[in-house]
Amino acid sequence: MRIAVIGAGAMGRWAVRELGISPQVDEIVVGDYNEEQARAVATVHGGDKARAVFVDASDQASVERIVGGCDALVNATQHFWNITVMHAAAAAGVHYTDMGGLFHVTKQQVELDGEFKKAGVTAVIAMGGAPGVTNVLARYGAEQLDVIEEAHAYCGNVDDTDWSGYDGWVVPYSLETLCDEFSVSAPQYVDGRWVTDIVGGEGLAEVDFGEPAGLLEAHHTIHSEPFTFWHAWKDRGLTSATFRLSLPREFTDQMRFLNRIGMTRTDEVDVKGCRVRPRDLLLRVVGDIPKPVDVVLDDVDYLMGVVRGLKDGRRLEWRVRAVVPAHKGFGACGGDVDTGIPPAIVAKMMAAGEIARPGVFVPEQIVPCERFFAEFARWGASVDVQMREVLAAPAG
Repeated sequence: MRIAVIGAGAMGRWAVRELGISPQVDEIVVGDYNEEQARAVATVHGGDKARAVFVDASDQASVERIVGGCDALVNATQHFWNITVMHAAAAAGVHYTDMGGLFHVTKQQVELDGEFKKAGVTAVIAMGGAPGVTNVLARYGAEQLDVIEEAHAYCGNVDDTDWSGYDGWVVPYSLETLCDEFSVSAPQYVDGRWVTDIVGGEGLAEVDFGEPAGLLEAHHTIHSEPFTFWHAWKDRGLTSATFRLSLPREFTDQMRFLNRIGMTRTDEVDVKGCRVRPRDLLLRVVGDIPKPVDVVLDDVDYLMGVVRGLKDGRRLEWRVRAVVPAHKGFGACGGDVDTGIPPAIVAKMMAAGEIARPGVFVPEQIVPCERFFAEFARWGASVDVQMREVLAAPAG
């Protein structure tokens, strides 16, 4: 089994690690624009199975050249390049998966269904943690229902890491993505219509993530799950599909502050005669902050899919939760584990023929729940489920 990983950044390295420790994987092609970074990830995480190559994810021909002959491709680049990399995968006849398209790109990706059917290969898009794991959790609940009325995804993080010896700034995942999540419209599907006037960071609610996390304050952000739930279940009675995020309070306040002072903006401003995007400046200066060393990560991600509907006339709610702790042996935080590992698991499933329908699919349409959960558990993730029945409720 030969699998390519495009993008050797924070999440790509963990996809490479999962493939590197998988006995059924014979070769890993690690591609990045920064070939030195690709080489480091291949050496540290892929062992003697991995080789590094240069690739330009914005150039379809460049991607085609390095993925040709592979059994599957994990796209770990920023979502801007998803469409180009998908075209390359279909043209090369290679199964494809990625970590999400941040709603708007995800909508474009499902339109490539015919291209993948014609090529005879499969694309499972939005297969990170959230989206990705959240979608598979929701699928498990949806499979227990005849009518799916509501589907909601939640992502929460509790961080008990001792950061006292580090005076930098720790960003849990892509700062580019976080800037969007706290500044742009966050479409949600509510009462049968799309609501687009919610901005990331709004819609505060206390969400019960279960013990030991308990109640955490969560808010809406732009995310793919509202669209993928709608795409998968719009013909099964769906009237509401939403996403909420809960990051540690201090970090959430910091992102709100950066947004408030304009540092998440993407328009250009004049600085001493130079045209500069505030967000580009933010990404640059944060990128220059030294990374923490000798810090033992001790955080937990809580991912949930909550699905409500009818089964044999009974009104039920299924709450399916994944608890994903940091992997201290490999030095991966909870977000590394639940974002970087799932697409590698799905890439192996496609390469092995366990997921075999040609076309473009969102995870809740095609990823086998219990098989996926079993693979994910190898990294310390646990999955639990609660079913609640509404026996009586006020009319209306």
